[in-house]
Amino acid sequence: MPISQSLHEDIAKRLNDSREAALATVRAHTDQDADGDEPPVISPRAHQTQNDDGPTAEMIAHDEEHFTEHETALLHEIDAAIGRLESGGYGICMSCGCEIPEQRLLATPTVQTCVPCQERIEKEEGTGRGPTM
Repeated sequence: MPISQSLHEDIAKRLNDSREAALATVRAHTDQDADGDEPPVISPRAHQTQNDDGPTAEMIAHDEEHFTEHETALLHEIDAAIGRLESGGYGICMSCGCEIPEQRLLATPTVQTCVPCQERIEKEEGTGRGPTM
């Protein structure tokens, strides 16, 4: 059964808002300024002042690059979710084909699996968070 129209509209708005925010973040980290005077923040030159050492600037740039990669991956997840929403496949577990509960969709609009399948995948891949303190 497809998701309700109100849930569809809510999720579409959330995904589009998240997409715009992630896109703005990626652009802010990878674009040079309009004059071309300032390098993008993923460049070590962006973090090097007269008294800085090169390794520190490179470490900061590496962290910025890692953050940008994460945001880019998030953009891909958002675009995939928007595609499923538009094609009618949104809210269906990509693993077992069962419906994903509305609460899970609202909590994580890019989710692709139901909880039992996600737990199985994490166990198989050893990527689960495990016990918390």
